[in-house]
Amino acid sequence: MGSPLLLLLGFKSIRTKKLSDLKVFYWGNILLAVVASIAYFTGPATAEWVQQQVTNYSKDLVENHALLGRIGFITSILSGVLGIMAVANYAQGEKPHKSIPWVLVCILLLTVLIFAYTAHLGGLIRRPDLISSII
Repeated sequence: MGSPLLLLLGFKSIRTKKLSDLKVFYWGNILLAVVASIAYFTGPATAEWVQQQVTNYSKDLVENHALLGRIGFITSILSGVLGIMAVANYAQGEKPHKSIPWVLVCILLLTVLIFAYTAHLGGLIRRPDLISSII
């Protein structure tokens, strides 16, 4: 849920060019990277739980979910690094490059799409009855 809200905040901060909005946007990207890391590193334990609790699950879905989760994790870390760069510029009394908010918005758009599809696959793993109703 944080990625789409952060994406909207990014568009708002680019449009208004307010320093406070930009700083919140940069800090939000850092927070997104932390939260995505927590979710990513809990994945293996959750996969083991699914194997024990769910009798009829698709191993292919689990592997695809894990792959997309890894890609989403990487894009989130990239946005967090860019957020750190911008915050570090402010801490040094400098202004971040004007392209950083635009690059962050593009990365966030990609991240939102990846996380949405990863969540969809996670739902199919958790609810295998949905797969049979689709087919």
